[in-house]
Amino acid sequence: QQGIACHLALRNEQGELFTESREVFSCVEVIGADGMRHFLPRLATLIQNWQPTHIVTAFTDIGLLTWVARRRAGVPARLIHGLHNTHAFANRRRGLGGLLRFAADGVMARFLYPRVDALVCVSKGIEAEIKACCPAAAMHAHTIYNPVASAAFIAQCADQARHRQAPSGGHHAIVGLGRLTRQKGFDVLIDAAAKLPATLDWHIDIYGDGPERSFLQQRIVQNQLEQRITLRGYTEQPHEVLTQADVFVLPSRYEGFGLVIAEAMLHGVQIIAADCPHGPHELLDAGRLGQLVPVNDAE
Repeated sequence: QQGIACHLALRNEQGELFTESREVFSCVEVIGADGMRHFLPRLATLIQNWQPTHIVTAFTDIGLLTWVARRRAGVPARLIHGLHNTHAFANRRRGLGGLLRFAADGVMARFLYPRVDALVCVSKGIEAEIKACCPAAAMHAHTIYNPVASAAFIAQCADQARHRQAPSGGHHAIVGLGRLTRQKGFDVLIDAAAKLPATLDWHIDIYGDGPERSFLQQRIVQNQLEQRITLRGYTEQPHEVLTQADVFVLPSRYEGFGLVIAEAMLHGVQIIAADCPHGPHELLDAGRLGQLVPVNDAE
């Protein structure tokens, strides 16, 4: 909107917002779909052709490859690396491969972070984590929170929230939102639901899609909760969903920020969140604005 040309270089041609990205960016190039061996030389060529003044990256491995590609291209663009998730041990994948990947990511991070022009963290928790593990990067690490909504939309939501009716012994609508991955901890929410009194009128709707969908459905069946929990799939209307919710639950094992918590807060929804590293504790002001519970604790 300010007349700055914005190009997008992607590893793969996938994701819910891929089609929309072609409408937003001046140019979208997919450079790793046929193998990562092509990613580095193609990215260096793009940088030479585009001659950017600034390059913004995410993910440690991509950030490191971009740092190398910029050197190969000989373009003095400022390199800004975004950190959207924690480096805490909680985010390692399961098994030996996951452990090795986690260790390799730490090595790459300690090499990359002091060499970029700026590190942008989505929460103060991540910024503190970076400064502790990589003191050489402390001077150029900053927190910029994820944008949630315009001032006008926030005011509109606040007005609607003031007129919300609290459930009075009737039906309780409980909502979860997020990708169906181990990170989001929906298996813990299902186990927690199995402990709720059957005498109460409650239902849990989980919105999102991902690789753990079949695993979560099996867990619902095992707990005989098919009439109580529904996997609704991906939604493009999270705000509409939250306006109908009495309670929003985020049982994540780790988060960088927790955008859905901020969205739930907009609508005045009661929030229960796992006190995981790092976003929920920060967004909920250490529990003042919502209930924090231990990670992995269905009880």
